[in-house]
Amino acid sequence: MIDPVSLSAITAAVSAAAGSVGTEAGRQAWGSLTDLARRTFRRADGGEDTALLPLDPQDDEQVQALSALIFGRVYQDPQFADEYRRWAERAATVSVDNSRITNTISGRARVRNAYQGRDITVRPE
Repeated sequence: MIDPVSLSAITAAVSAAAGSVGTEAGRQAWGSLTDLARRTFRRADGGEDTALLPLDPQDDEQVQALSALIFGRVYQDPQFADEYRRWAERAATVSVDNSRITNTISGRARVRNAYQGRDITVRPE
């Protein structure tokens, strides 16, 4: 199984959470991730304003930037690493219509963008 705090795993998890904000479970996953980021970076910056954190799930560049910030913080802050791992474990298993879905990226996967879920519909812009 891939390490949940590797750059590719963090990028996949953050991207999946951002891509699922159209569902209630997705909004909850994204909300809990952004709450974790705000608490962590506020604590690390001595209570400074976290308004500049890249937290827009619709902006791919901000999603990538948030992934990079999380990856960097995981190796600087063991408490955050534990909190992030717990978030990732909860976010990876989603309950939909009384069924369980577990999304895993493992092995030697090289992930640029990962969208995981049960029923995914792509609509043209």
